[in-house]
Amino acid sequence: MSRDTAWLVDQRWFKAYPLRETTTIGRGAESTIILREADVSRTHAKVRKAGDAYVLEVYGASGTKLNGEPITAATPLKEGDVVEIAFTSLQFTHHSPTVEMLVIPKDAPTLRSSQEGPTRATLRAVKRSAVFGELAGWRRLWHWLTRRDKTD
Repeated sequence: MSRDTAWLVDQRWFKAYPLRETTTIGRGAESTIILREADVSRTHAKVRKAGDAYVLEVYGASGTKLNGEPITAATPLKEGDVVEIAFTSLQFTHHSPTVEMLVIPKDAPTLRSSQEGPTRATLRAVKRSAVFGELAGWRRLWHWLTRRDKTD
């Protein structure tokens, strides 16, 4: 087992991602590991090499778990740790992937990845008053346009 190389392994899809100096995880087309789920931010997390260790840094609004526990600060990864983002689980390991695994240095973006809209977390952050305030403006305009002059 080499301590110089490390991997994030998606057991569900049999994919192994070799970790770089900085590996980004997110929904954005520029991410190293692209997760095509609406709850994932464009840049949701990063794994950064710090000396001999790898550190998980989180950015996503919808949350990231490490071994089932929510994390909010940079955390060093240990052998066997499982990073959970939305419905995806990635296991951290220094062991080379098995022959059944598909080794992916960087996910290729699809057309959908580059044209993705806002995340669910972003939409939840929009204030209801802004939405309803805009509707009220349209309602006033409609009443003004459809008003009838009163004749006696």
